[in-house]
Amino acid sequence: MTIKNKQRINIVDLIKTEIVGDEDNLAVTRSVKDSITYSKLLKEVEKHSKYLSKINFASHDRVALFCEDSIEYIIMALSILDTGAVIVPISPSLSSNELESLCKRIKVKYILSEKKLTKYSILSEKYLDKLYLHEIDKDIIYSKEYLEVDYPAFIRFSSGTTGESKGVLLTHNAIIERTSTANASLNISSNDIIGWFLSMSFHFVVSILLFLRKGAHIVLSQDNFPTGIITAFETAKPTFLYASPFHYNLLATHTNISNKLLSNVRKAVVTAVSLNKKTDQHFFEKFKIHLSQAYGIIEVGLPFINDKFDDEHVCSVGKILPGYDLKIQNPDEKGQGIILLKGKGMYHAYISPWKKRTEWFDTGDIGYIKNSYLFISGRSKNLINFAGMKIFPEEVEEVILEFDQISEVRVFAEQHDIYGQLPIAEVVLTTKEKLDIFRLKKHCLQKLDSYKIPKEFIEVKSIEKTTSNKIKRT
Repeated sequence: MTIKNKQRINIVDLIKTEIVGDEDNLAVTRSVKDSITYSKLLKEVEKHSKYLSKINFASHDRVALFCEDSIEYIIMALSILDTGAVIVPISPSLSSNELESLCKRIKVKYILSEKKLTKYSILSEKYLDKLYLHEIDKDIIYSKEYLEVDYPAFIRFSSGTTGESKGVLLTHNAIIERTSTANASLNISSNDIIGWFLSMSFHFVVSILLFLRKGAHIVLSQDNFPTGIITAFETAKPTFLYASPFHYNLLATHTNISNKLLSNVRKAVVTAVSLNKKTDQHFFEKFKIHLSQAYGIIEVGLPFINDKFDDEHVCSVGKILPGYDLKIQNPDEKGQGIILLKGKGMYHAYISPWKKRTEWFDTGDIGYIKNSYLFISGRSKNLINFAGMKIFPEEVEEVILEFDQISEVRVFAEQHDIYGQLPIAEVVLTTKEKLDIFRLKKHCLQKLDSYKIPKEFIEVKSIEKTTSNKIKRT
């Protein structure tokens, strides 16, 4: 086991300390027959941590976790952290070629996978009855800068601010700081039952680790979604939801899901994708719960969570939370500029290539402040330049989504010799009826300047998404 002291607190040790008195509470449930208490969870973590340490898992070793969300995923993540090694979460949807490329770039030493990867040496077959433990390269050499980092814990493969994929490095101390700061607003406790819908490959640090710190009961609801949650939530009625607009839309529109299923929910947080008014309206009409949009960034943490739900503020990400600072860089005449942030729990560096963080983090997002609330207009790299005028695709998409015939939309730029770029929209229809272009444009004119309205609407069967369910933009 890793030797720890007051200056180097391991997040797993903190969880053990903070759940004292709640050990018999359920920690994670995947189905009615598949649950684990905190006492059993931590015993499993200790057992597997000792095993991993025996095969030389050590501080700074990078370990890829390549598997579906499950109780075993959480056990192995905590076991890896407990040894002092570093988790590299990888989406299970990646192809074998993508996995190999990522592991080479991030210099992963071990992989825990549900699949047997024949390219690598197998150290343990069917570990935990579900996972294979592979060794990629026992002679990997890490950079001097990385080896000097005090107690690294987590590396998330991220596109970063320049578009070039990088690994975002977090330390144990940063994870502890950002989970503590986030809970000043979320108020998670051992009385909470968490309805969990997202992928742990993309959402683990502020969310799952925070829930475990506070002794909450996490109910995994991805299996057979949305009908699979009916039994799960009837058995353990959630008090707190953490999901994307996609999930909230399905909950609101699915006829078999009763409006009483979420009657105990005190807070429903939206993350991963921006919230639009239509989603909040539909969800509120059915469940009488407004959606709280959060602004989470892997490099920073969770600096914003909205708490105001009138028509003007419902799509805001809220006021900045204590522990963080905000700056709008180079604002235009409307006050819109690039969002810069700093605060507790910031990332340490990008590792590929190595780039130490600066004092202020450039999010790459464009936003403005109104009544102390932050509104996000879009991404600077997605900006459409139409005859010198700026168009944010996200702003146009939000308006188009309010139209009753449209369920999904993507606005993008098409190059033009005279105007520079034209806004074009791909749309997915809710029915088989022909799209009423005249009525749609009239709707857009009521809420948008005329130059922002797409010059063409193209009907498609689906909008391509990333593995984290965001619109794929080229």
